[in-house]
Amino acid sequence: DIAATLAPLGIERVDGILLDLGISSPQIDDAARGFSFRADGPLDMRMDPERGESAAAFLARASARELTEVTRDYGEERFAQSIARAIAAARAREPVVSTRQLRQVVAEALGARTRGDWGQDPATRTFQALRIFVNAELSEVALILPRVVPMLATRGRLAVISFHSLEDRIVK
Repeated sequence: DIAATLAPLGIERVDGILLDLGISSPQIDDAARGFSFRADGPLDMRMDPERGESAAAFLARASARELTEVTRDYGEERFAQSIARAIAAARAREPVVSTRQLRQVVAEALGARTRGDWGQDPATRTFQALRIFVNAELSEVALILPRVVPMLATRGRLAVISFHSLEDRIVK
């Protein structure tokens, strides 16, 4: 909505634009938003809780193949198929509706496998994948870039702060 926001101010061109593609700490810190596995909360993950499908709703309806693709493609998770099968088995017993449940399912799916990074929780990539998918984050990045570049004044600058390789590929 940048153009619509600036138009009433009489601003057509800007000297600089900074896009910060990261998720904000208040969203992660609020367990009720369902972004983090650090505290139990509803498995939502939507940036706008009034729009779109929650992560829990997606997990309830997605096929094992869809779960694998999302986890692999958006989380760059090498154990995506094992995690997808574990989610499908878990939801056959009961709906996966909380962050604690999902974290536990992923931990059980991975077992004692080494991730190469002992400091990272095994569920990190799965949570990232679901958040990106549920919010169509990569599509949003792809949409904003062609909209903001024409707004730059001559010699204007666009700076983008990205946080993982999926975003980097789109920005380049």
